[in-house]
Amino acid sequence: MASKPTTSRTRNLPYSIRFSRHEREQAAALAARSGVPLSTLIRRALFNTPLPRAARRPPIEKQLVAQLLGELGKIGGNINQAQKHINAGHPQWNVWEEATRALIEMRTACMEALGREPDRSPPP
Repeated sequence: MASKPTTSRTRNLPYSIRFSRHEREQAAALAARSGVPLSTLIRRALFNTPLPRAARRPPIEKQLVAQLLGELGKIGGNINQAQKHINAGHPQWNVWEEATRALIEMRTACMEALGREPDRSPPP
């Protein structure tokens, strides 16, 4: 009887392997360079299975910039709260303007680093 092709849905039995710190770093680097999970590389080595088409994973720099962009969004929310205090009669315009300008500059730099077109319209 011919065996059924294995799919990721039928792979539910884990197997543990121990690495030295150096081996683990090398394995992780190899997996990152190849764009496939380490388990796929191990399966390839054991069973000579073809590698799937590499997933498009952004380089770590782009991941970090994207994460920074998310954090900048949180800062934007904080600035929005500060604006509510200003509107309530507690203005500190110099701090507000400097923070807003810095936020816009950082956001623009992040968007450009990600290869995206930054929104250059002035804030409301």
